Amino acid sequence: MQCATINDWTQRYRNALALDVIKQQAVIPGVPVEGLDRDEIEVACLRLETALKKIFVPTTRCCSVIQAEIERALAHALRVYTDPKAVLTAAYQGVPFIEPYTPTLLTGPAGTGKSELRKALQRVLSGSRLLRIDESHPMVPLIDHAEVIVGKQRSIGGVLRPLAGPEIAAGRVRIKEPELPGQCARWQRMCGTCLLVADEFQFLAQSAGASALITRTLLAIADIGLPWLAIGNYSMCHKLLARPSEDTQRLLGRPTLLLPDPPESCDWHATLAEYHKVCSQVVSFKLDDFFRELWNLCAGLKREVVKILVHAYRIARLHGRVQFDWSDVKAAFASVELFALRRDVNLLIAYAAQGGVLRSDLRCPFSGAEISAAHDRYAEQLRMARAERVTASVLDSALTAPERNTLAIVQARLCDQPMDPTAEIIPIKRPKKKTLKDL
Repeated sequence: MQCATINDWTQRYRNALALDVIKQQAVIPGVPVEGLDRDEIEVACLRLETALKKIFVPTTRCCSVIQAEIERALAHALRVYTDPKAVLTAAYQGVPFIEPYTPTLLTGPAGTGKSELRKALQRVLSGSRLLRIDESHPMVPLIDHAEVIVGKQRSIGGVLRPLAGPEIAAGRVRIKEPELPGQCARWQRMCGTCLLVADEFQFLAQSAGASALITRTLLAIADIGLPWLAIGNYSMCHKLLARPSEDTQRLLGRPTLLLPDPPESCDWHATLAEYHKVCSQVVSFKLDDFFRELWNLCAGLKREVVKILVHAYRIARLHGRVQFDWSDVKAAFASVELFALRRDVNLLIAYAAQGGVLRSDLRCPFSGAEISAAHDRYAEQLRMARAERVTASVLDSALTAPERNTLAIVQARLCDQPMDPTAEIIPIKRPKKKTLKDL
């Protein structure tokens, strides 16, 4: 069997760098959901929601973030794996100290798809195989990237153990917490891992003393010595900014903002097109025809679009219909079930229009030329959403009752599906002209 070469550690990242490769590996297209009318209402809603949540459209911004992280992984591989026997050195002697990498801190409003980006990166870097270093040693794994999902872990040990090798992860070998980063570094070096992703810090952010716990957890992950991507919401970033400068300098050197796509962008239209594929049998209009209206209802947050569409379908079914129309979408947004969504969207729009005080979980903690420009573009879209709402309210208030009824009829006709071109046309017999004798 052929022994490993340096290219085995580096070429896998070079192969994944092209944007076309990233898009092809990351995308999850929409699949039409059939037979929902035969299911109970909540069963059908759950099937529809599951199918919509699976969709991932690799936007321009997502692809640029993924590409940058792959480049960091490649740089680390070129730095560390200069000799195939570096793996054996780590196994026997451990890993020499490497200055910890500053994490790429991916943040943004809840619902923009940060965790979905992590899953997309996982699909792009999904390689895992075995290599033979030489004839005297067993084969070693080659893993493209590792993940740590913080979730409801309440200790640093609980977070790091899955990265320290199967024996430690399973609890068959006991390691003291201060020794865990070194064991993780050793195992990940043996596995050829050159990128680490950490996600779901929101539960740590809710605990008492969350600021100190989050900081200690992040610093422990940094001590593993891998390039890494940390995903957190605005609240976590605000807590980190309150820490001493020596912590913020190590952890907040690479903030990266993920904001919703503009309503006119190709990415937003592509996303709605995939949503329409899933909903094709249960929606009476084309979602892309209401691309700006849908954006205004959810401030561009894709997770909220899914909630609105699913509840609109629920409302239609409760009224005995198998398809929902635009009036159901508006009713869903105004419903008590989506109160929290509506409140947050209204707060974002109001803050963009008139300033004031905004909750920390909705307010970006960072500033700078690039981040400010991105936020200014997003705020401008929110102000346009407010202006359109005001205009619609003024026009609606000016309508008389007959005009409002006529408008409702016109909108209902616009939402109707076009006639099936394969349908049978029944000719209507026209009467002959009456003659004088007939009269």
